[in-house]
Amino acid sequence: MILGNSVCSMKPRRSGLLKTLAAGFALAVASAGIMSSVPALAAGNTVVMGVESDFNRLDPHASRTWNTFMVVRSIFESFVEEDLTKGPDVKPAIVPALAESWDISPDGKSYTFHLRKGVKFQDGTPWNAAAAKFNLDRMTDKTFKYFQPVAAGLMGWMWQDLDSYQVVDDYTFKINLKQPNAEFLRRMTSGAEGAPRMISPTAVETYGNDNIEQHPIGTGPFKFVERVVGEKLVIARNDDYWNAERKPKADQIILRSIPEVATRELALVSGEVDAIGSPSPDSMDFLKSQGFNIITDKGPTSYIMWINLKDPHFKDVRVRKAMCMAINRDDMAKYERKGLAIPSYGILNPGGPGYDPNYKDCNYDPEGAKKLLAEAGYPDGFTTRMDWTFGAGSDVNTKSDAEWLQRDFAKVGIKASIEMFDNNTFWDMMSKGMRDGTGLTSASWGESTFAWLDQVVTTTALPPNCCNSGYYNNPKIDELLAQARASATSDQMDAKLHEVRDIIANDMAFTSYYAANTVFAMRSDVKGFTLAPQHWFDLTGITKQ
Repeated sequence: MILGNSVCSMKPRRSGLLKTLAAGFALAVASAGIMSSVPALAAGNTVVMGVESDFNRLDPHASRTWNTFMVVRSIFESFVEEDLTKGPDVKPAIVPALAESWDISPDGKSYTFHLRKGVKFQDGTPWNAAAAKFNLDRMTDKTFKYFQPVAAGLMGWMWQDLDSYQVVDDYTFKINLKQPNAEFLRRMTSGAEGAPRMISPTAVETYGNDNIEQHPIGTGPFKFVERVVGEKLVIARNDDYWNAERKPKADQIILRSIPEVATRELALVSGEVDAIGSPSPDSMDFLKSQGFNIITDKGPTSYIMWINLKDPHFKDVRVRKAMCMAINRDDMAKYERKGLAIPSYGILNPGGPGYDPNYKDCNYDPEGAKKLLAEAGYPDGFTTRMDWTFGAGSDVNTKSDAEWLQRDFAKVGIKASIEMFDNNTFWDMMSKGMRDGTGLTSASWGESTFAWLDQVVTTTALPPNCCNSGYYNNPKIDELLAQARASATSDQMDAKLHEVRDIIANDMAFTSYYAANTVFAMRSDVKGFTLAPQHWFDLTGITKQ
């Protein structure tokens, strides 16, 4: 889908348009006689959720996207887990999972995991140190028969400090690192670009790498039931789950892929689904008036903008700086996001290490941006293209983001067309690097670790690996991130991340424009839903009463 170069003026007309659209949505629903009292189609304690995109591979070592990881972390587990049940304002504690306990060597380079006994994968395969080694081999050993080649490009953020690993005995497994990694345990709980979680060795041997994602078998609280690509994914309570305290409250959860926000909202109001992620800011008042609960709080998400350093227009840092200066972030957060976001600057995200809410990598200055463009040889501006995704977890109206930026850029002379892609196609493209003729692209990122920076700004993440898609090649960044991982204190870590932030700002290889709230809308009979300071959350407590 290609959108034209609209350059109309912003606040009054945009606000009026949004009000008209919201009113039209309410009128359409009311005229159809649709009320929130209509029961959802799923009977019993089955919760149906409308989510923002279809799912990627259900192989944890090759999976991608936030929506997919929400399912992956429900089926598969790691040595440790994050407790996501305490709300969005609490940094999640690291808690035992497939390891009952662990020891860290005095030099911080060795982790000895004492594995939980009596746990089985959902196909009856026992969990033990041999199964742990199988999974580490699959993620890291290119000579292993079942090595997952996709993992090599996706999972550098997890295993770049790995030196060796070994089976100590049946229920003891040791991992040795080349250097200390202060985030090592927390990174084990993360995902979305591969996930270091344990899959049944028997299942991999039976189905092979090509077919295992149709038979995802882990040790987690949910088990896979069915997937209809582009339509739905069904998971059910694992009644044999080892942790009685975390057995899911719902019998089943059906996750329906509904990328278009208006369609997602209508599915909620008509009773087709019980809950939806990321309703439009313009629909909030109407949904509240119909009796739906709106659950929202600040999230970890910054919307990052990659700039294509291979593109002739953007090789001059003055042009890249002009792009940053052209964006009216305050109005974007206030008017386009309806206050459900805050302006964002630089590469570090809210809720992550090193974040400073007062930091700015540029100021809004369209006249200054024009002067920089003229100095760089573009007094009349130029034409470029923006590649954009409809989004996934926590993303909504990303097309309107692109249109807002398009208008801001047009005001300084940069005329940008927009091409929209579904989320899975977009990330496949990102791994290959931005296309010729594409000047910039954007997606949401950010979590409680800085692991995502290892996936976005390093030389090891250059194409065809993910996701340094604008070809930013600065080995100094790799060194500083390694030093940040090896930090003995949080202050030392923050200091190194600030160096990374400032170098990237000086090079203007990336910027950001807003940090969004997480928003869900759901029927009043859906209980036990708790937001977390991540793109994902714990599905075990959700139930329908």
